[in-house]
Amino acid sequence: MASDQPGGSPSSGQSPRAAAVHSIWSSSDTPAVISDPDTEPLELGVKFTADVPGFVTGVRFYKGAGNGGQHTGSLWSTGGTRLASAIFTNETATGWQTVTFPTPVPIEANKTYIASYFAPQSHYSVTYDFFGVGRDNPPLHAPASVVDNPNGVFRYAATSGFPTFSHARSNYWVDVVFEPGTLPPPPPPLDQGFGGPILLVKSDARPFSKYYSEILRAEGINSFTTVDLSAVTAAVLNQHDVVILGEIPLTSAQVTVFSTWVNAGGNLIAMRPDKKLAALLGLTDQGTTLDEGYLLISTAAAPGTGLPNQTMQYHGVADRYTAQSGTTTVARLYSTATSATTNPAVTLRAVGSNGGQAVAFTYDLARSIVLTRQGNPAWVGDERDDDPPLRPVDLFFGAKPGDVKPDWVDFNKVAIPQADEQQRLLGNIINFVNHDRKPIPKLWYLPKGLKAAVVMALDDHGTATGTRDYFDVLKANSPPGGSLDHWECLRATSWMYVTGTTMTDAQAAAYAAEGFDLGIHVDTGCANWTPVSLEATFHSELRAFADRFPSLPPQTGSRTHCIAWSDWATQPKVELSKGIRMDMNYYYAPFWWVQNRPGLFTGTGLPMRFADLDGTMIDVYQVCTQLVDENGVTYPQGIDTMLNRAIGSEGYYGVFGTHYYLADNFGAKVITSAKARGVPIITANQILDWTDGRNASHFSQIAWAGNSLTFTAVVDGRTNGMLRGMLPVQSTKGSLTAITRGGANVAFTRETIKGLTYALFPVADGNYSAAYTPHTFPASFHSASVVPGNITANDTSAGELGFKFTPAVAGRVTAVKFYKGPQNTGTHSVSVWSAGGTLLATATATNETPTGWQTVQLPTPVNVVAGTTYIASYFCPMGHYSYDYEYFANARTSGPLTALSSIGSGGNGVYNFGHAFPDKTYRDLSYWVDIVFTP
Repeated sequence: MASDQPGGSPSSGQSPRAAAVHSIWSSSDTPAVISDPDTEPLELGVKFTADVPGFVTGVRFYKGAGNGGQHTGSLWSTGGTRLASAIFTNETATGWQTVTFPTPVPIEANKTYIASYFAPQSHYSVTYDFFGVGRDNPPLHAPASVVDNPNGVFRYAATSGFPTFSHARSNYWVDVVFEPGTLPPPPPPLDQGFGGPILLVKSDARPFSKYYSEILRAEGINSFTTVDLSAVTAAVLNQHDVVILGEIPLTSAQVTVFSTWVNAGGNLIAMRPDKKLAALLGLTDQGTTLDEGYLLISTAAAPGTGLPNQTMQYHGVADRYTAQSGTTTVARLYSTATSATTNPAVTLRAVGSNGGQAVAFTYDLARSIVLTRQGNPAWVGDERDDDPPLRPVDLFFGAKPGDVKPDWVDFNKVAIPQADEQQRLLGNIINFVNHDRKPIPKLWYLPKGLKAAVVMALDDHGTATGTRDYFDVLKANSPPGGSLDHWECLRATSWMYVTGTTMTDAQAAAYAAEGFDLGIHVDTGCANWTPVSLEATFHSELRAFADRFPSLPPQTGSRTHCIAWSDWATQPKVELSKGIRMDMNYYYAPFWWVQNRPGLFTGTGLPMRFADLDGTMIDVYQVCTQLVDENGVTYPQGIDTMLNRAIGSEGYYGVFGTHYYLADNFGAKVITSAKARGVPIITANQILDWTDGRNASHFSQIAWAGNSLTFTAVVDGRTNGMLRGMLPVQSTKGSLTAITRGGANVAFTRETIKGLTYALFPVADGNYSAAYTPHTFPASFHSASVVPGNITANDTSAGELGFKFTPAVAGRVTAVKFYKGPQNTGTHSVSVWSAGGTLLATATATNETPTGWQTVQLPTPVNVVAGTTYIASYFCPMGHYSYDYEYFANARTSGPLTALSSIGSGGNGVYNFGHAFPDKTYRDLSYWVDIVFTP
């Protein structure tokens, strides 16, 4: 034999496979030469095709005497991508040996693949001049060996690798195990949803208009359809409740179609709309724009309730309008972080007499989200931080010597996930405008209702036993009997070099089997790259790594050495071509820029797809590396800060990537901080699987059946039973009282998320029914028979004690109630406040009883707006109030009234010292205050 001088991953979705199993050779076929005298280690393989699509479940080879050592079977594409591999076990001394892949590999009909095995001690079996003709055993075929396409392939090397050489048309007696079956359908285009009440109108000529599909998916709203503007007709619009119109020029005829639909009761959300829509939207064009500004959401009323009450950046251009009478300003433009304009950023207008509503974002939300996450496109290729090579931070760094500009992220806002919060405003608006139609169920961000996760990622720069040591620490800190699939085991990703690797293939395979994630730390030499050189580097290093670690599955995540990032989007495109779909190169450093300010410099904690400069989506997710062991942030305080913001009242939920050099105790600090807060530590592959699975799950057939909302859930298996749905607890039909699936009760909890109270429930495949009970009046939270857990507090301080509530329908607060213990004496007064602290009504209590519920009528009832948050309180001059701890850990619903949960509302159970607006909270306390509400 002549001497030898070898990528995308297979689809994770699989359809049921047929029972028939096929191979190229039968078990009775035997080689002419059972054991060749060759002693050099080598890879041996066979090229084959199948007449029908199906699944390769394993590899076989014929073994003769002397062919010893550990054998590894592999399946390859003709381009050299290893699609699967596995180590043979329980071999017999001679004869056919079979190994089964951990996951069957789907293959296409009539496409060539290579099956191979690695023989470390050689002495392979062979029949020379076998492939002068092909071998046909339908549906499998091993083609004849020809000059330009030889069969019977091999590669001499000390480790497994892609075989490309051939000799004498030889058959090395390698085979496959194949099951015919239907391949899973190709995934839908990235801009498509699964159908439902929302219509997204896009234009292929305006790719940013298609990115709204990614925004909806990130917000858990997969029940949408996308159509091109050219296909929009009145009939198409009439099939949907809500239409989101991307930034697209319109003709006068198209404006008429949309206007007619809204006047008939439709809900339109227009992004940086064509000026011809101004009349419908209730806006007057000022003929000027505001670039790179800020906006402030009005949080006093829905749909802004629960969102940050401070200015946030937007990127791109906003058109300046004035809001006409009858048009509500939901958010206002600011020229600086503190300088308000008279121009709206987001508006809402009721249209006509049929319930239609028209919403305008005066800037393109999708473009702003992409630029917030990915940086300033004008700085592409600009070495701004004077610290080569080009890195993602150069797209954010303002203070370039000789060209000082503001940082792309305002560091006074770095704590806020500015992109995420503006997406959540869109989600709130969808719920708000569709309230009179029906609730739209959606999906929570993370498994099991979690509010944060840490993606633990190590850059192992040849550190002796660093990766293994830290993996073992994570195992030791995992709970006994914890479920890997349910994110209960602490796990991490490690990206390693090929040269100086710190473990053997067998060790790597053992860690991978335990759920750890290993891959190549692609190295451009800490130098800038070109698209051609980056492709070559990824190709060569991924192949070398696969050869070094043949037992590992294909790599799905990446962070390059030195974080080299030479342009806008070449890296995710190259990664995608290699089957890598989770990128962690956006990296919060250097320390002289960060200046010990923990935060979200990309404005996000959510995994979302990259977009090219024109807005075209790239099927690679960005997870930012925010927790960096070399960025000068004081740890563990920096870790604690980020996690507390996610799980606390700010509700800055997210997935936080880490960078760990294995050179200090940063990894131990991450473990301590995360475990103390119940935050899982996971791999890049785990968050990829979860995100893909969540995005592939959806609700369909959403409709009213009497007072019950019915819908069907379709759940992707990669969510591993951890998916949670969200359903508004209030509707025009009443308040949610029960959820069933297939007739069986489904448990749920109530939680206030960004000002809206939802029922959170486990989601599985099946048909659901959510019962809404009609509201009754007058409404209160407590009946006269309800008694606090603690009647009298020892506290003797005078204070204002209250709670936040939101009515589902417009009405009036006619009275405020409070529970009184025997020592709660003195003159009491009651008050109703706006969420911003405006006193709306007050009254003094008279004719009190010594103990029990006291009801104080307001001299003039307070008119309250549906979906708006208010505070009811009473003044307790002598202390000794009634109370219960953690009462508002979950939202409380009674008929049309909802008392908000602390998390997601800035805290509930509010107080202040003295007779003042109650804006402080402690331990989610209920002070046993109530209201009387009538329509």
